[in-house]
Amino acid sequence: MPESLAARTFARPSFESAFAAPAFLRAMLAFEAALAESEAAEGAISGESARAIALSCARIAFDVEALVAEAKIQGTLVVPFVNALRKDVARASPDAAAHVHFASTTQDVLDTANALCLKACLEEADRALEACIRGLAARAREHRATPMLGRTLMQPALPITAGLKIARWAAALAGDRERLAEAQAEGLAVQLGGAVGALEDLGAKGPAIRHRVALRLGLADTPSWHSHRNAWIDLLDRIAQVVLTAGKIARDVSLAGQPEVGEMREAPARDGVGLSSAMAHKRNPVGCMHALASAARAPGLVATLHAAALGEHERALGGWQAELAVVPELAGLLGTSLDFLEILGAGLVVDPARMRANLEHYGAGPARDPHALEFAVDELLASLAPYLA
Repeated sequence: MPESLAARTFARPSFESAFAAPAFLRAMLAFEAALAESEAAEGAISGESARAIALSCARIAFDVEALVAEAKIQGTLVVPFVNALRKDVARASPDAAAHVHFASTTQDVLDTANALCLKACLEEADRALEACIRGLAARAREHRATPMLGRTLMQPALPITAGLKIARWAAALAGDRERLAEAQAEGLAVQLGGAVGALEDLGAKGPAIRHRVALRLGLADTPSWHSHRNAWIDLLDRIAQVVLTAGKIARDVSLAGQPEVGEMREAPARDGVGLSSAMAHKRNPVGCMHALASAARAPGLVATLHAAALGEHERALGGWQAELAVVPELAGLLGTSLDFLEILGAGLVVDPARMRANLEHYGAGPARDPHALEFAVDELLASLAPYLA
């Protein structure tokens, strides 16, 4: 379903485009071309057929609305997609048309297309996370000894330092970034199994063909994962964790940014940003709002993914189809969270004077052991050393 106009105001344009119809169809075509070329390389189909299919994949244009209408009747986008591709190939080579989508199935195309679209998002996410962590690590080092009030259960507690708080944010994001990269190595995999996931139409050539497809598409080569989706779900879970980490940071920043607290802001005030429709004096923390809205939605989407994992036998009825709708949404939440983290990493405002005033007014006295605070900050900064180089 196309996102509503209101939902689009939260979207990161590049992530929105990554799963839009043109990009998703290109990913489906990339799979079909790679499949044909790989099958030809292993002698499963002719080279002439592979060239005709690849040429058609490069030039074909789809009527998206007609595809959607037919897919609603058939229960899958792949049936009208393959029919259209086969018809286009047949114009140049009727023999080659018989080899379109050979030994593949619906789930092979759609799972691989989803992996390709998500791959582009995660490459961008890695760059954005690195930049944000670097920015926050530098701010943590700058404010290593800047005293501020610690708060527990929303009440004044003992003193901490701004550097400790910011370093905790940076370290959490750094851990998320590492775990996300680790999960991609296995989770971003080609799906190729055929009708029941056994490469039954390719015989002994199947694994070699799958390996070639994976290499052509830049995805991991793993046995068919259509029924047990553990690595894929693990990757999606780790995406959700980034969203939740960004949401927790946004919660801290938005609370510290309330005027009556006044200790931090997500970025310097800018004309025209965060305006209220009714109160001219207000400047709303828009980045925090977007991150928190994303974090509020993420647990429900993850719950859907986990419920969908209870598939039936060799191909799920309903569960996998639910997942197809969830993956672009979850990627969208990540994109929105990155928008916030880019704002924060580049523009976080810290007000040491206001922190000191609040500490003096509400604090329970000096830190019990100032050296312990220094040790805690330095330990985190040491873990962030690659980002401080």
